Amino acid sequence: MTRGNGELKRLELESLKNLGPVSSRQLRAVGIETVEQLEAIGPARAFHLVADLFPSETSVTFLYALQGALWDVYLNQIPNEEKERLRRAVRDG
Repeated sequence: MTRGNGELKRLELESLKNLGPVSSRQLRAVGIETVEQLEAIGPARAFHLVADLFPSETSVTFLYALQGALWDVYLNQIPNEEKERLRRAVRDG
């Protein structure tokens, strides 16, 4: 998370980079309603929860979008090493 003083935690999910109305609705459907909850659960677990409920609507891009939202960067700015770590976390967990 790059924003200071808890600013990111006060934002609505939709206001985070990479998260729009559809992904925010999907996160809420699995019980993730705040940025704090998304941070606590982490992108890999959040991905699993959403993929279980919306399997045909979930791709690895969503996984990167979740990490980017938490880091306050666009998903194409996530380093390849981190993308690989995220894919391993989803595969292993």
